This record gives sequence, C-alpha cells and structure tokens, in this order.
Amino acid sequence: MLTDTTSPLIEDPPSDEPSPASCGARPGPDPHERSGPSTGASVLLDIGEGAGALVVYTSETLLGREIEIRPHGGRWAGVHTAVRARHMGERVLHAGVFGTLPVGLYDLRVRSTSAGHGPGGHHHGSGPPAEATDTVLTVRVDGGAVVETTLTPHG
Repeated sequence: MLTDTTSPLIEDPPSDEPSPASCGARPGPDPHERSGPSTGASVLLDIGEGAGALVVYTSETLLGREIEIRPHGGRWAGVHTAVRARHMGERVLHAGVFGTLPVGLYDLRVRSTSAGHGPGGHHHGSGPPAEATDTVLTVRVDGGAVVETTLTPHG
C-alpha cells in the first residue's frame, strides 16, 4: 500500500504480501548465497501505463550491498535489490534493478551490514529490517519508462 504523505503516518501491520514498491515481489536468494554477475538482457522489466522500472547505477564499492526503496516519505519496509556486476559486452556496470514500480516518487538508501544480520545485510527474524544509511536519493518513476539514476556512496 502506498503511503499518503499528506496524512499522519500509520504503521502497517507485518504482512507476507508483496510490497507496493515491488509489484510481484518474490522471495530473494538464500541469504547465505552471494549473487553472481548478470549478463545483458537477464533482467525482466514489467512496465506499462501505471508502472515503470528503476535502474540504480553505482560504483564497484557497493557490489553485493543492497539498495532499499520506499514510496517517498513512507515507511521503510525492507524492499531492496542487490547491487550486481552487469556485464554489457566488454563493459562491466554495477547496478541494482527494481523491475516494476508503481508510478510515483521513491526514496533510496543503502542498507547497512550491521551486526546481527546476515551477509549483505539480509534481514532474519520478525524484528525490524537492517539499519541503513540516511536517504541519499529521491527519484520519480513514470509509467512505461525505465528510469536510470546514479547513487554515489558516502565515505
């Protein structure tokens, strides 16, 4: 459910339903398994009138880390994507991809690798998701579009 930022924030109860920031969300890989590189055309994007996609380019320093997303001003619900090496011919790009997002504004942040969480900052258990850095980027996703942006890590 997208949060209406003009009304007071009401915490949603925990749910096994996919987040609206990730239509068709599915469980990720085993938290102890490291994602390998992706080759060209290996990411499915489901875009149209009411949905777009977001590609977040970054540096190699974030390889294997997770970028978390939320509707702008909403609550952080742990929806994230891993930064992977994307092989494009002779070039290697480092990016996370959100394949389907409803039209709107989104906040992005890098999830931390805090103690008590699995490799890559994966969340285990019923408590809150991993700690993360401050919001570092707000981006607009338009219907039928693939939005590309760059996230520069702090430090």
